Amino acid sequence: MILLVVLGLFIAGLIFAAINDVLTMTIPNWLSIAYVAVFPFVAVYLGVSLIDIGWHFAAGLIGLVICFALFSVGVFGGGDAKLIPAVLVWIGPAGVMPYIFGIALVGGLLALVFILSRRFVPANMVPGVLQRSFVEGPGIPYAVAIAAGGIWAIPASPVLNQILTSTNLSSLTML
Repeated sequence: MILLVVLGLFIAGLIFAAINDVLTMTIPNWLSIAYVAVFPFVAVYLGVSLIDIGWHFAAGLIGLVICFALFSVGVFGGGDAKLIPAVLVWIGPAGVMPYIFGIALVGGLLALVFILSRRFVPANMVPGVLQRSFVEGPGIPYAVAIAAGGIWAIPASPVLNQILTSTNLSSLTML
């Protein structure tokens, strides 16, 4: 039961980040910190070896270095640069490619939607709560893509897939 709650909170955190980013163009730091802080406890509970836990953190650290470099040149915001590696800690090295694929696919579609909406939808037609992300700024709420990539990569993550199989949700691995 506790593992089902952990998986639910993992997904809920991603959805929260996406919604918060659409509404405010920010991702709270506490969310990224929570992902990184909780992971080792769940991994130890699941019996993951310390070496494998280290590899998960190594994947997150490499992701952080890459994301910081991309943030430095203005590719995406600071919240994105922190959330991507925090989720990568959970996904681990085995799930890097599905995670990146999901982020890239949804991110590209999201960019297209925002470019078209900013060009063809009059600003006064956009509801007030969406003005900040759809009209005002040049940025895109990329947490939507990060969330999609994280959910897409769940079956590829050894830790998250172990939660799926131990809670009889393994039918979701066919996503």
